[in-house]
Amino acid sequence: MISIFGIVIGVIFLALVVFQMGAGSLTKQVDHAAKTNNLVPVLEQIRKKSRDAQPAAFNLAIRRLWDQYHRPLAIELVKELAQDHKDAPITQYWLNQVLTVEPAMAKNLLSHEFVEAHFLPDVAAKCGPVG
Repeated sequence: MISIFGIVIGVIFLALVVFQMGAGSLTKQVDHAAKTNNLVPVLEQIRKKSRDAQPAAFNLAIRRLWDQYHRPLAIELVKELAQDHKDAPITQYWLNQVLTVEPAMAKNLLSHEFVEAHFLPDVAAKCGPVG
């Protein structure tokens, strides 16, 4: 007879597998975007997620591109994130990162008007070192 504990463990395992498959396919799309300079499939996949899940998906994609030094692509995703989720703390973290770590790229890729409209320094100041 299967115990309740076994059923709970099975459900948790299944949820983890499903979550990993979703994150894995986004990671694959991000890696493909880095090779092709085409963010459209990444954005489509992120926007299929619930509105509440989108900032985390954006963060995953931006972090992957940023860490692999595909900074212009990462900044394009930061722009999309800011347009869709201006008030999310992770948005303000990434805008601050772009403005402080890559100021020349920020100047070229983010208009002054965009920064004025989307960057909330007070929120960014509350973000930790990893968002």
